[in-house]
Parts: sequence; structure tokens; C-alpha cells
Amino acid sequence: MQVYLCPSPELYPLYHRPNSIVIIVDIFRASTTMVAAFAHGAKGILPVASTEEAEETGKRLGALIAAERNVVRCDFAQLGNDPAEYTTDLVSGREIVFTTTNGTRALTIAREYGAEEILVGALTNLRATIDYCQRSGRDVVVLAAGWKGQASMEDMLYAGAFTVEAGATAGDDTTRMVRDLWKDHAATLDARTEYIKSSDHYVRLEQAGFADCVTYCMSLSLFNLVLRLEDGWLRAL
Repeated sequence: MQVYLCPSPELYPLYHRPNSIVIIVDIFRASTTMVAAFAHGAKGILPVASTEEAEETGKRLGALIAAERNVVRCDFAQLGNDPAEYTTDLVSGREIVFTTTNGTRALTIAREYGAEEILVGALTNLRATIDYCQRSGRDVVVLAAGWKGQASMEDMLYAGAFTVEAGATAGDDTTRMVRDLWKDHAATLDARTEYIKSSDHYVRLEQAGFADCVTYCMSLSLFNLVLRLEDGWLRAL
């Protein structure tokens, strides 16, 4: 298995590889939050690109609406983009219409350019995702959601974590670099939590009062869940 890293959604057309599995990653916080939702019993998540679509579709389906822009929950939504909000009492058995600044946009772009199989990955479900991909025998493209078209350290590091933990081959120079960064700066929870404090997105979270989620977001393999896109809906395997 070879692993390739696409540093931002805008670059995905250059990284599209037929027959590969595409893993959408938004560590701070969309993909981590989606994993948390399923871990607490959510029935399904419908990712949509715009806040308008989230509000209209959520109301029409009678689903919970999760909507975030620029780190902050939208006024019309019951949920934002913080994993701590997704308690069993609130989300168990429920469908959720979900839109965020970066993560759901990455999903949309991958679908538009013909990705055949799309997963959502977080550090919190890393081992389950690795096992699924290894059983498939296919190569992997990690699509880092980034921040408004720019690269984000935490999302790119996921490709390093995946490559190291899977014992996989780095398919390109970017993946080789983040593999080495993971080994040198992120091998333990304390090390990566400290290292990530130098990132731009950590500063955004801290300024918005969400820095408490960082340790959780940087924790490995808390849940034995694989999140796969099926007919537009994310489902847990």
C-alpha cells in the first residue's frame, strides 16, 4: 500500500488516482467530530457544502443540523463543530446534516472529481481506518481539508501517522516529509499536542475558546469505527 498526501482540496485534481481510497481529514475538527458523532450512536451524517443547504435540508428531513463557519456554530444549528457537543443523549439514533468551513468542502470536491471510495479519517479512528485500507489492498490518497485552500499542519500530519502506523510506503515527497515529522515530533500524545500548538489552527481554536479539544483530537485510535460515504451519506462500518 502506498500513501499519497494532497495538501489542500484545491489540489485534488492533481492527486486524483483511479482505484485509490480517498481519506478526507479535518483533524481540527470536522472529521474528529464526525467520528465522535458515530461513536455516540448517530445513525448517519449528510455532508453538505453550504449553510443554506444545511438549514433547508435539515428542516426538510427532520434531522439535527450541525453547521460551523470560521470555528463558530451557526445561529440556526443545534450543533457546531466541537466533538464534545455530540453526546449520546443528543445524537443517538439521529441523522445529522453537517456543514463546516473546510471538511465538508473537501468531501464535495473529491466526489466531483470522481473519487470511487471516500472515507473520513481522524486520529481517533486511525487504526480501524488503516485496517480497512490494508484489507482492500489499494493505495490511499489522504485529502487534507486545510484552511480555506491553505495547508494545515494537523491534517498533513495525519498522512504521516497513517504511513508510520500502517508500515506503508510514502508515495510522494510530501508524504515522506510528514512521515518524518510524525516520527520526530508527534510520536507520543504529549509530543504532538505540544508540537501542534505552533500551528495556525491551534491559535484559531484558542482564540475561540476551543483549545480544550486539542488533546482529544490528537489522541490515537479511541474508536473502532470506519466512516464511509455511501450514496451521499456517511455511515459507520
